[in-house]
Amino acid sequence: MSDPDSIDLSLLENSHAFLNEAVAKALVATTDIRHWQFAILNLVQSLELSLKAALSAIHPILVYEDIDSPKNSLSSIRAIQRLENPKIGGFTFSERDKARIRSAIKVRNEVTHSDFNLTGQYAAAKFFEIFAFVSDFQRRHLNTNVADLIPSENFQQLVQIRRLLDELVFRAKMRIAEEQVDGRFVWACPNCGEDTFVIEDGADICYVCSHEERVVECAHCEQLNFKADMESFFESLDTDYDEGQTVMHNSYGYSNFEACPDCVSKIRRDIQEQRAQEEFHRLEEEYYHKLRSLT
Repeated sequence: MSDPDSIDLSLLENSHAFLNEAVAKALVATTDIRHWQFAILNLVQSLELSLKAALSAIHPILVYEDIDSPKNSLSSIRAIQRLENPKIGGFTFSERDKARIRSAIKVRNEVTHSDFNLTGQYAAAKFFEIFAFVSDFQRRHLNTNVADLIPSENFQQLVQIRRLLDELVFRAKMRIAEEQVDGRFVWACPNCGEDTFVIEDGADICYVCSHEERVVECAHCEQLNFKADMESFFESLDTDYDEGQTVMHNSYGYSNFEACPDCVSKIRRDIQEQRAQEEFHRLEEEYYHKLRSLT
C-alpha cells in the first residue's frame, strides 16, 4: 500500500513529472516571458532523467559517475558518452543533437548560477529543440509516447506555439529571399538559433528575433566571426606588469592579439614552438660559450 505522505517515482516517472511541469510553464510563458526560464529548467531536468533512465535500464549502477563508489550521479554529457559506448549502450547521438544539449545545459546553468538575458524567441527555440529530442529519445529507447503523458489541451496549445515560431521563421526566410541576400551572408542566430542572421552589407541582425550582434574580420585568416566568439591570446605572450604598465618582452611576431576560434589554437601552438626554439638556441649559445671559455 502506498504512503499518501510520500512520493515514490522511478527515474522515468520523475522525468515525466518534470516534462509536464516544463510544458505548463511554457504555456504560461506565452503571456509572461519570465516563465520561460522555469520551462527550460524543468525540461533540461527531464532530459537528464531520461538519459539516466536509459542507463538504469541497462544496469542501475551506470547512473553513477564512479561505479566503484556510487555516490554522485553522472552529468548529462557523461551519460551520453556512456550510452554511446558500444560496450554499454551502443546508442547513436548526432553531433547536432549533442550541440543542442550542450547549449540547453549552458542556458540552464546561466539561469541558475549567474545574471542572464533570455528573449522569448530564443527561449522558445531552445525549448522545442530539447522537447523534440526528449520526445524522440523516450519513444525510441524508453517505449514512451510523450504525447500520451501531456494533457491533450496542453499538447494542442504547445503545437500552436510551435506553429507560431515556424511562421516567424518562414516569414524571415521569405524576407531574405525577397531581398536576395547571398546565402554566404546568412548565419545561425546566436540568440534564437535560426538560420536567419543576416550579415550582408553590415546588417548584423536576425530577421526572426531582431537580435543584433557585431560581426568582425579575424586579422589572421580574414574570415568573418561574431565579435563575441573572438578570443584573446595576449596571456600567451611574454609580458610583465610594472608600475601600472604592461611591458611587452616578446610578441612573437603578432601585433593583433585577438583571433577567431580556428586561429587562436594555431597561434598558441606557434607561440609555444617559437618559445621552445628560442630556449633551445639560448641553451645552445650557453653551451658553446662555456666551451669557448674552457679553451
